[in-house]
Amino acid sequence: MVKTARVLGSALAVLASFAFNASAQSNWPEKPVRIMVPFAPGGQTDIIGRILAERYTQLWGKSVLVENRIGASGSIGTEVVAKSPPDGYFLQIAAINTHGANPALFGSKLPYDPVRDFTPIIWVNSSVNVLVVNPNSPFRNLRELLDYAKANPGKLTFGTAGSGSSMHLFMEVLKMMSGTDITHVPYKGSAPAGQDVMGNQITMVFDSMPGAWPFVQSGRFKALAVSSGKRAPNAPDVPTVAEAGVTGYDYVSWLGVVGPAGMPKELVAKINADTNRILQTPEVRDRFDKLGTLPVGGTPEEFGAYIRNQVATWHKVVKASGAKVE
Repeated sequence: MVKTARVLGSALAVLASFAFNASAQSNWPEKPVRIMVPFAPGGQTDIIGRILAERYTQLWGKSVLVENRIGASGSIGTEVVAKSPPDGYFLQIAAINTHGANPALFGSKLPYDPVRDFTPIIWVNSSVNVLVVNPNSPFRNLRELLDYAKANPGKLTFGTAGSGSSMHLFMEVLKMMSGTDITHVPYKGSAPAGQDVMGNQITMVFDSMPGAWPFVQSGRFKALAVSSGKRAPNAPDVPTVAEAGVTGYDYVSWLGVVGPAGMPKELVAKINADTNRILQTPEVRDRFDKLGTLPVGGTPEEFGAYIRNQVATWHKVVKASGAKVE
């Protein structure tokens, strides 16, 4: 059955290529395009997906719609895209978990392969994460929080957008490197996790800068540390995790655009070129800057190599940290 499915998938790819070449590149898209965001609205993946959808709609003259399908650390929505026709009408915002950590976390239960089952199109952005607590939290800095966590194993809690999200992975590495025990509380998105920090139901989240920083600026979060090796340009007053004594801690999250395996090269080149143009516009760069994220861009080949590197990197991290699907 698996072999038959792969043969059919290859046949679909060939047919799609012929169809695309026959209709000519200039005719695509001839109908609305969907972008899968396999997480709840309000988080970094959704925010970036909607910025791109808005710009694609303007550029292509057809509606580009974001579709949110949540569950299983993004693998539910990701599987839908993997099994879609490779004609460019169903794309996805790939993330650090869907195309990096999920193979290590889910193993043979993962219903797709992030390399074999997808066409890499473009690396969109790179973001630091920021560890935030309730503004009335007694912890004035990360060092105080970690000292308390060591003295009180399991009492502090951290919320995430689900197992394998950057919010989860970065905390697991922090726990491992600091020798602390902090209880994981998975949610179906970063927004509901953040809401529970604001409501004092949980202690903290280690959210992406685009998802968390607006709430830091409005006073609904207190920022304790950023995940990168250097301080974030838009948050120069927030120290790094390493500055709190966790030497060597340096991690960033990322997003990109992918499609099903077998997309025609001409179509991939068009979407890649159009996205590179979008990422260079002053308006989009300004929006990214205000969100605290950096546009990346580049070629499909560069993004494909990065995905392969991320799968290998997070396999090692998951194994070393003991991170599990919850």
